[in-house]
Amino acid sequence: MQSSELYLPMLIPSWGIFIGIALVIIGFVDKKAGFTYSGWGVLMATGLFSLFCNLFQINAAQFVDNAPLKETAELLIASGWLNVAGAFLALASLLFFYFKKRRYLLLAVLTIFFFSIQFFQFYGLLQKPK
Repeated sequence: MQSSELYLPMLIPSWGIFIGIALVIIGFVDKKAGFTYSGWGVLMATGLFSLFCNLFQINAAQFVDNAPLKETAELLIASGWLNVAGAFLALASLLFFYFKKRRYLLLAVLTIFFFSIQFFQFYGLLQKPK
């Protein structure tokens, strides 16, 4: 396994998070529910992609001879599990939005904040020297 095989599991979640946050914010500002639903859906899909990568694609044990790549793979696996947890937050936010619960805004802000941190974590992995 080479460093190029870690590129897509780092790149796709960062773009998915960016697009999902943008859609949620645009939907909130313009009062368009379709954008908000799409944004939460993109964030959940990003979490599912990270789950798929963690379970079937990334294995840090394959980088025994290359310590920097092994460290990057381990950080990517940890970030992927955090992204999966964020997908559950996005699902909860989507359900709160759909059923018009009182605390939707608080949960949405916390979820957006969580995914913003995740975005910069994935971006940092992309910038990490290999």
